[in-house]
This record gives sequence, structure tokens and C-alpha cells, in this order.
Amino acid sequence: MMKTYNDGIIKVYKENDNLEKTNFNEKKNVKKLSDMEFIITLAFKEMSKRQQDIEFANTLGHSLSMKVKTRLVDKVKSSHKVVYEGFIYDIIYIDIDKENKELYLYMEEVQPINA
Repeated sequence: MMKTYNDGIIKVYKENDNLEKTNFNEKKNVKKLSDMEFIITLAFKEMSKRQQDIEFANTLGHSLSMKVKTRLVDKVKSSHKVVYEGFIYDIIYIDIDKENKELYLYMEEVQPINA
């Protein structure tokens, strides 16, 4: 049986290694697509944010903006960024469901993309 992921499309990126550093030698925040390198486009199904998901994100020092389910791919890492509807999201946690060949991405909205 084919699974359907018809709530939307996310694009996954990784930060460019050559992103400028701040005066304190820390990487600047990603603000535009040119700050990142495209990895993959994924269709997703949006999942409800359970209370335990919200609390889990809080223990990691994040707020859970969005939780999605997509097909299992090995290219997606928690250090990557997601772009969806004009916003950049951090992937704060990835839950792998090998039996069903799916990934659950827990994401925190960071900021809108600058043109």
C-alpha cells in the first residue's frame, strides 16, 4: 500500500560551510536560500503536536512549531534546515520509524526567508 503525504512539500537544506562568521567567530544565522545548499524535496503529512512532543522539545531548549511525517530517507540530518511556505525551520529532532519506512521531523520556526 502506497502511503500518501499530501499536506505539503518541504525542502531540506544544509548550511553552506562558507557562511560568514560574526566578530565572535560564530556562524551567522541562515537568512536566505543562498546561505544554504539544497538537499532534497519531500512531501509530508502534518502530524498533531501532542503534549509530550511539546514538552520534549522544551527539554531540548526549543519550541515545537511543526511536526511532520515523510518517507524514510537517509539524507536528512538534525543539523539541516527546512524551508516551508517562506519560513526557515530548524530540525530539532528526527524520529525514525524503520518498520513503516517513515521519518517524523520535529521542527522549530526560525525566521522568514529574506529575498
